[in-house]
Amino acid sequence: MPDDLLAQSFDGLPDPRHSLDLLARAREGDRQALAELCERYQERLRRIVRIQLGASPLRRDHDSMDIVQSTFRAALPKIRDLRPRSAAGLLQWLALIATNQIRDAHDAQHALKRDIAREVPFDPTASVDGVAASLSAPDAGPEQRALLAEIRELLDDEVSRLPDDQRRVVVLRDYCGEDWDRIADELERGNGAARELHQRAWIKLRQALRPKLMGRE
Repeated sequence: MPDDLLAQSFDGLPDPRHSLDLLARAREGDRQALAELCERYQERLRRIVRIQLGASPLRRDHDSMDIVQSTFRAALPKIRDLRPRSAAGLLQWLALIATNQIRDAHDAQHALKRDIAREVPFDPTASVDGVAASLSAPDAGPEQRALLAEIRELLDDEVSRLPDDQRRVVVLRDYCGEDWDRIADELERGNGAARELHQRAWIKLRQALRPKLMGRE
């Protein structure tokens, strides 16, 4: 089981101190800092959006990067009032806005179906996500980058299938980089119970991914 590849799926979490510095500058109107902040979190947010979409029919009609871009557009007018407790809190805030964007897209899709009184047939050959995963470390070769992109897609899909509490703890810890005390508060559990929940989730993820990853070194 290539656990090192799974670990690399979460490489590159932005440095929290620099992120909070960028946020402070962005609140003061620094457009360059704002652009860098969006760029730093774009891929992490895209993966969270993929998980939130899960097996929803919306994945057939809405590109995950479109949701990310609409999330940033919705977040920009509110950024001056944002005071996160941590850089992980910034990503959680964006993820919450993304949830609202997904809900709005779902409502709009149903309204359109009612207005035109027709069903859009499901095409089983259609791609569920038109956005390729972003490249990993620049010093990795093309085969390694392609492999890591594939691993990330597989992992994100399996995370989306976890029970709600397990999916939430994995997103908070591994995708947002939140610390255990805040995760325990978010989940309304003790610190040890949150860690145990996270461990159970990863046991389930490894069991699901093992047959798909065997031989990929």
